[in-house]
Amino acid sequence: MTERERILAAIRGEAPDRIPWVPRLEFWYRARLRAGAMPGELRGLSLKEVAARLGVGLYASVPDFTQRVEDADMLDRGLGVFNVAALPYGVILDGVERRISHRGRETVTEYHTPAGSLRTAEMFTEEMLDAGASISWVTEHAIREPRDFEVAEYIFSHLKVGPRPDGYEARRKEVGESGLAVAYVIGTACPVHHIMKELMPVEQFFYALHDYPERIERLAEAMEPYYACIKQIAAGSSGEVILLGGNYDDSITHPRFFERYILPPLRDYADALHAKGKFLMTHTDGENRLLVPLYLRAGFDVADSLCPAPMTRMTLAEIRAAFAGRITIWGGIPSILLCRDSASDGEFRRSIDDLVRRYGHESRFVLGVSDMVTADAEWDRLQYLTGKIASL
Repeated sequence: MTERERILAAIRGEAPDRIPWVPRLEFWYRARLRAGAMPGELRGLSLKEVAARLGVGLYASVPDFTQRVEDADMLDRGLGVFNVAALPYGVILDGVERRISHRGRETVTEYHTPAGSLRTAEMFTEEMLDAGASISWVTEHAIREPRDFEVAEYIFSHLKVGPRPDGYEARRKEVGESGLAVAYVIGTACPVHHIMKELMPVEQFFYALHDYPERIERLAEAMEPYYACIKQIAAGSSGEVILLGGNYDDSITHPRFFERYILPPLRDYADALHAKGKFLMTHTDGENRLLVPLYLRAGFDVADSLCPAPMTRMTLAEIRAAFAGRITIWGGIPSILLCRDSASDGEFRRSIDDLVRRYGHESRFVLGVSDMVTADAEWDRLQYLTGKIASL
């Protein structure tokens, strides 16, 4: 089987010839290049070539946001609006004047509209670059006071969205049979989640949701047509698996919040995709214990970047049992296992040997590193893991 065939078989609930092994290497790759610490045998190789040399599937679920055609592709990062080529759609700000300036290392973006103005600021720190980060840190959020809601409503209600299949199709062609090119919608599941994650500091969001929920709800209503459009375009793409939403955690997107705001749009989108013979993936990279029962009700097919103990409270066996063959795990290896400062060679090998023995031929499992292979991961540990899987 090819890597793509293995992944799709696992998602369909079939038993592939062996477990698909698809680590997210891009952060490790960028960090090693920046530090001049790439293993000798990999020097001069592209990321795709590194994956091929290692003998793993090419990760292509969450896009690499550093791969830009133009600088403008990420200018609206402070709004949580992205235009990188790998997305199946493009976004244009209509009736909005955008002004860009720099404040030291920060990029400041001002949005001027008939309803007023907003300002966002973002930057990469040295630590982020050393870690291989692909998305900047927001230093000034779009909504900082109540009057900003009206401006945000204007901006989101004037976004123009259209299909842009060429970039996604090029990515799909590049990945080929070496992996699965997932069609990425957006990293937030719904407008309210978007407001919390992208437009406001999380503490301020929850105060606002308590003190003036009508403002949150009115902005969410203004954002809904944008969400409906990008979801429709992704669903109409050639992608077999569509990714919507992520970064859940049972202490932030707590069960009551998740059930009210996130579960319904995931469930509705899953139903729409299933009617087209497609699958829904969502990015479950946080603390999941209290959310797992809600995941089952949400109806999505793939829990991407799922991280078990010791980095979270649930063991892999507990997660597998809770999912009851209904949700495919993509992940399962805590990133710290690959780092010598966090796990001894003996601990690493025992964990990997046990994991491969238990799950090497089971369905509903795409093996990956949660959330990604970090800068300090050891190349020889990745090789050991690949060798164990190849021996199945």
